Amino acid sequence: MRDTKLSDSPSARPLRPAEGLSASGQLAIGGVLWLVLSFALSCWVYWRSLGADPQPQPLSGVAQPVSVHAPGLAASHAAGPFFDRALALQTVDALVAHLLPLALPEAQWQLAAPPYGSGDRTGQNPYVQAAASPAAETSALPPATDTLAATGPAAAPGDDSLRQYVVSGPCAPLRLGLALLEGLRARQDALQSAGARASVRWSPQATLEVLLNNSVCCVFAFPGREGQLADLAQPLPAAALAVIIDDMGQKTAAADEAAALLFPVTFAIWPKAPHAAETADIAASRRLDCLLHQPMEALPRADHRRPDPGPGALLTSMSAQQIRAVVEDNLRAVPTVIGLNNHMGSAFTGDISLCEVLAGMLGERGLAVIDSVTRPDPQLAVAARRAGLVALARDVFLDTRRDAAAISLALDAAAARARAHGMAVAIGHPHPETLRALRDWQDKDGVAVVPLRRIIWKLAQDSAAIAGSPYPPHINMEKE
Repeated sequence: MRDTKLSDSPSARPLRPAEGLSASGQLAIGGVLWLVLSFALSCWVYWRSLGADPQPQPLSGVAQPVSVHAPGLAASHAAGPFFDRALALQTVDALVAHLLPLALPEAQWQLAAPPYGSGDRTGQNPYVQAAASPAAETSALPPATDTLAATGPAAAPGDDSLRQYVVSGPCAPLRLGLALLEGLRARQDALQSAGARASVRWSPQATLEVLLNNSVCCVFAFPGREGQLADLAQPLPAAALAVIIDDMGQKTAAADEAAALLFPVTFAIWPKAPHAAETADIAASRRLDCLLHQPMEALPRADHRRPDPGPGALLTSMSAQQIRAVVEDNLRAVPTVIGLNNHMGSAFTGDISLCEVLAGMLGERGLAVIDSVTRPDPQLAVAARRAGLVALARDVFLDTRRDAAAISLALDAAAARARAHGMAVAIGHPHPETLRALRDWQDKDGVAVVPLRRIIWKLAQDSAAIAGSPYPPHINMEKE
């Protein structure tokens, strides 16, 4: 018998939530739940990808790198799925293979196999303990060829490993740093396509580092030169003065005396001087910088006679090929120079087209250009800046009057300009009066006399250059 207290009527049963909705309502709720879950899953995957390769914080005491990146590159490209590390490394490898023979033509370099797996990618510098050890595995880097420039060094490690180069022989390491900055800027499009920001810095351990998105990918070590290079990792003082001594290479006694000064000076060496190589060796032993003191044609004097700039000079009558041949020959004579300045040259440096030819051939060699300002409107620094080189002009000639008291006053003027503008460059000569004034001079306001390399690297960091004022000949112009 049927129980009349119970009913088959739906209204008599307890309702489940889904059973009280129409089919379309149930479908709508399911769609909303699916969207919420999908969104949550996407967020989780995204944040996990960001956390896989986090941005390292700068190390305490480490100089900030010089960044080279394409304009408009999003900050999110620093890490995550937008960064194609293999493509970025291929660009850097090809650049290094191309620049090493140009910036360091007389040096030897080796690519060391890292003994610790894939290397350090955190911005630390584990410099090659293995490279300094006789047991280190090294393989000679092949010479730069068209194939090598396109594919990178054949001996390079896997795409994820740290490239560690050991460089020896006569060279100026600063030139490689400048050349890498210039080369990376020229390859911004390739870096942008890889989602990469490239930067270059000197470490406190005196190694040169290339970073991709703040992660070190290349380290260049220069054994035996650590004392000369470590200061490049330090910030430039607020008022910095560099002193250049021109006309070096005639006598080693002058080089010894200048090297014994209590502050660093830079030797501008005549490439054809009888003691050019010995003078460069003296500078290297004292951790001093050298310049190629490039002779150039001067304007006629009042009596219509032209001063003789000496052998290895650049003349206004030369073709571009002749200019290149002369400069390359002079650079081979002093391979440790970090740049060049002009000896005489009031005629040559007044011709912008000739200066552009000279600056154009210096590209990718990492050479800085210092205009000695031997005329009121020199064009050498102007042309060099247009070519993308680090270029500056001297601010004060120290010994237009060969008198120790006058030279001390000129040093005071150079120090005052450094305080006013942050940096200054003074040029003197190895006269006994000049060397005596340099020995006795003391700046009461504490301007730092620094190696020229530090000012050059600071200008490279700022992507800028300073230019001296066009001094009238009767005030502060060298007598050619």
